[in-house]
Amino acid sequence: MDEVSQHADLSMGWCVNCHRTTKVQFAENGYYSIFEKLHNDIKNGHIDSVTVEMVGGTECQKCHY
Repeated sequence: MDEVSQHADLSMGWCVNCHRTTKVQFAENGYYSIFEKLHNDIKNGHIDSVTVEMVGGTECQKCHY
């Protein structure tokens, strides 16, 4: 039988830090079409990618509602 173990503490800090660095598949993804400013920033070269944090991924109510 396989053994399962927890490799991260799964604290809120762990989640938030991950959301600050994890890039989302932003281009050609209809779900993110409402983020016009971010699309324009990519097109204009102001940013090269979008993180979870940039689309609201560190707002408390996203997970705690």
